[in-house]
This record gives sequence, C-alpha cells and structure tokens, in this order.
Amino acid sequence: MKKSEEQPYYVVQSVDRVLSILQAFIDERGPLGVTEVAARLKLHKSVAHRMMATLQYHGYLKKNDDTDKYDVGAKAFELGSVFANSTNLIEEGKQAMVQLVAESGMESNMAVLENGSVLYLASIEQERARTRNAAHGQRRPIHLTALGKSLLAWLPSETIAETMRDYVFERRTSKTIGSFEQFARELQAVRERGYAIDDEESVLGMRCVSAPVRDYTGDVVAAISISGTSKLIPSDKTDVYGGMTVDCANLLSRRLGYSGR
Repeated sequence: MKKSEEQPYYVVQSVDRVLSILQAFIDERGPLGVTEVAARLKLHKSVAHRMMATLQYHGYLKKNDDTDKYDVGAKAFELGSVFANSTNLIEEGKQAMVQLVAESGMESNMAVLENGSVLYLASIEQERARTRNAAHGQRRPIHLTALGKSLLAWLPSETIAETMRDYVFERRTSKTIGSFEQFARELQAVRERGYAIDDEESVLGMRCVSAPVRDYTGDVVAAISISGTSKLIPSDKTDVYGGMTVDCANLLSRRLGYSGR
C-alpha cells in the first residue's frame, strides 16, 4: 500500500478533516465514538465532536444515544447510490458474472483501481448465483490480487510506475510478490497470456484468475475474477478458467461499448 503523501496546496483543511472522518467509518465498517475518531485522526476531541455532529445534522452520520457512538447515516448511502446509478458497469457486470459463476462453479468478483488499491464493486457466489454483500466496498492491496494485476497490466508504464511509487509489498505467504521488479515481470506475463493469476499469493490454498474489462475507448475500467481453492483451480487448469474469465470480461466490455478484440 502507499505511504502517506504531503497534501496538495489546494486542500481545505476543514473539508479534508470531515472527509477523513467519513473515511474512518469506511475503514472501520462499524460504529465509532468521538474519542476513537479523534485519536485515529489526531484531532482535538472537541473538533472531532463538532465535525461529527455536523455530519449527523446533515444525515451522513447517525448517533446511537445508548452507546454515544456514531454510524454511517442514510445520506452516505444516498451518495453511494448516486455513484452506482451513474454507470451501468455494476449492473452489466453482475449479469455477466452470474453467467461466469454458472459456467465455472466458482465465486466471481468485480473491482476497480481506486486511490492505489483494489476496490471491490460486486461479488456473486455460486449458490443460486446470488449477489454477496461481504466484499462490497472492501479494498485489497494491488499486488496480492489477480484483480489488481489485471487492472494495472495494460496501463501505460509511466502510470504503473506512479501508481506503485512508495508502494509497500506486504508479504502474506511464501509466494507473495516482494518487489516492484518482480511485480513488473508478473505484469508482463499477464499481458502475454491475457489474464492474471493469484497463485496462493494472498492465502495459501487459494487461487484466483482475472481479466480486464474495457470501456468504449479501450481503456481498462474494471476487472472480473473467479476464485476457489487450489483443488478447484489446479495449476494445470488455470488456462481453462482464465479463458472463461477472459470471455466474460470481453462480453462485459462489448456491453460497455468496446468494439476491439
């Protein structure tokens, strides 16, 4: 993950603090008290209280009077709904993923590259090909996921270098990629075969394959994956499942207006 960077000159401190408070709730994915938020953001408790009370007034936070803790309010959900409704990527993606799940028997995920990490937009599990909410809004490090590799592999080299500047290659297993040089070689392999693999790099015993989704301009705007245990996706079958995933990603790309191969 990226290390913290200096703020640009145009950042308004009060707005930055308010958005940081909302980010704290995204990271926590649960209730937070004023003291907890103040400690996390290194704010004076009175400042954190006034800002959280203001967010409550506007409906972005709600307070539980029994616990004195705050949680995300309805307005925050509305804002997220605006994003979801502003693009047909999510709905079109879910339809394509249902087909992929039925064909592969695996779980499928769709994600985008956002602020230096992989942001999950949708998940479909095998049982009745139903939408699963657990991964929605979750973030993962780029180098640990096949999705992250698919999202980066076809970007210009200078964009890849900038995205990975100051990136920390956290190790999760003995197979985890440990350097930018190794990651760059992996991205080249992804481009050559047309799909990405997470070969037990995040969790031992789990594999994932992913392919890029393009919009009408040809730019990679998302990635789709299927994942399962190493027994369900043995190493000698990654081409088969990779092909399925590429076909699904290409189908979704055409629905988004992409006319290339």
